[in-house]
Amino acid sequence: MPDLAVTPEPLALRVWLPDTIVLDNPEAMMVLEGTISEFEERYGATVEIIVKPKSGTGGLYDSLLKTKDAAPAVLPDLMALPYDDAFQAGTKGLLQPLDDLLPAQISADLYPFAQNLARVEESWLTLPFVVDIEHLAFRTSTLSEPPVNWSVVMESNASYAFPAGGPEAVLPDALLLHYLSAVEEGSDPIRNEQAVRQTLAFYEVAYNQDIVDETTIQASRPHETWERALQGEVAMAHTTAHLWLNDQEQAATLHYGPVPTADSSPRYIADGLAYAVISGDPAKQEVLARLLEALMEPEILATWSQSGRSLPTRRAALALWPASAYTAFANEALEIADLRPQLTEDLDFVRSLHRAVLDVLSGKADAATAAQTAIETW
Repeated sequence: MPDLAVTPEPLALRVWLPDTIVLDNPEAMMVLEGTISEFEERYGATVEIIVKPKSGTGGLYDSLLKTKDAAPAVLPDLMALPYDDAFQAGTKGLLQPLDDLLPAQISADLYPFAQNLARVEESWLTLPFVVDIEHLAFRTSTLSEPPVNWSVVMESNASYAFPAGGPEAVLPDALLLHYLSAVEEGSDPIRNEQAVRQTLAFYEVAYNQDIVDETTIQASRPHETWERALQGEVAMAHTTAHLWLNDQEQAATLHYGPVPTADSSPRYIADGLAYAVISGDPAKQEVLARLLEALMEPEILATWSQSGRSLPTRRAALALWPASAYTAFANEALEIADLRPQLTEDLDFVRSLHRAVLDVLSGKADAATAAQTAIETW
């Protein structure tokens, strides 16, 4: 009898994705599913998508840590991680290097912040693919252009809402941007007394002039202050690129710009999601690399990011978006954006500074007293 032909089993790949992609962005998910279907057909592989919370207990990073020893057989082959978690996973040796798997031109086309995140100790470990940044929205009926510094804010006497609340151990990006802008060039931002005093002094004047919106000390995320701007309750408010893109039709009376800073220099903190290869199987790695190449193709990433109202990390992808003033603004912002600074890991400093900020913004303490208390307690 002739030998029977044996059909090889399709290579099965397991991919973990955050629920924010799968549940919140059905249009983007359709683009993703279409790309994966074409990949499966071309390479004879099957891709199983498993959805997990973006963060917290049972989330992507938490599950990775718990599963790697307890049940390594159910680990993902590929996953998407928030930037901070991707960095931590890379430093803990949980991720597979991409240097020999992906073409260098993909890395070279990433915006600078994404290139910095991608590499840990000279190894290419993650592939950031979407990014969000916090910026200012302002009413054109009150301000003709974005206030570039704190002096303009105080002179305008226009109401200003920014996220300053939330847990004391977490410093909202709004406060980080303000604080970092008060750090003198060349100075260490960690426990910088001069920057603390200058930041709190700005908050004190803004509070005394009734510039600070009453929701500021309760708001912990930009979507809360963004709603105030959309409703016409404030002249200036913090928003994000995702929020702006999602609600831009409602924002006809609003314009955008960088967050006002102490030194007039625009600053942006980049946050988003990055792909990471977990599997150490060379056969799987080779196929996963082709999947990543497909997902990061400029045309695919441009369509996917637009559908999901997120900015892409590749310059070539953003260049394929329809030309607009906002797209140009986003491109300029991404060229100078930074990752969240490591000073946020100094929890004593973060708690002391955050407590001082809330005391000043609520009128419980003046800037000098709050600063001195913070310095003595960190």
